[in-house]
Amino acid sequence: MQAQLDQFGTLLLEWNQTHALSGVKNLSQAHAQIVDSVQVLEFIQPFKSCLDIGSGAGFPAIPLAIHCPHTHFILVEPNAKKIAFLHHVKVVLGLDNVILKRVRIQELPPVRVQLITSRALMSTRELIALSTPFLELGGYFLFYKGSSLDQEIVCLPKERFCYGKRVYFYRQKESACAF
Repeated sequence: MQAQLDQFGTLLLEWNQTHALSGVKNLSQAHAQIVDSVQVLEFIQPFKSCLDIGSGAGFPAIPLAIHCPHTHFILVEPNAKKIAFLHHVKVVLGLDNVILKRVRIQELPPVRVQLITSRALMSTRELIALSTPFLELGGYFLFYKGSSLDQEIVCLPKERFCYGKRVYFYRQKESACAF
């Protein structure tokens, strides 16, 4: 697992030189992003399927897919160079549990998952509105946010987790209604 995570960081740095996929400039920064992606495994419920919206350079989905090899991941990313990078990572790392979709979330065919993740894409309310149809009843939203979460949506203490500057929004879909 650690070898795959290290190789992911190396691939990201290599592709960043030409394609500017993320702000990661060295392996230390890549490692910090990987830790940020997977530390959620300390507090989230187990899941068998995940939809990552706006996957970009692969955070958080690729590190999560490496840590959870028996979980099915769908990565949604409309940007051609980012999806090309994700495809390369999938092949090189042998991530058979990852499916890539080069579409916007609004264009994704119907699918149901137990966990929906997203990082730095749009406001929490917008993410919930767009992704609710894809989340199974009893499933969870997991959004990697920052201090702006408090301005975006009212959340209960049990839905907000903080590690350093990172704030995670984690809410269960408890009814068929949208939030």
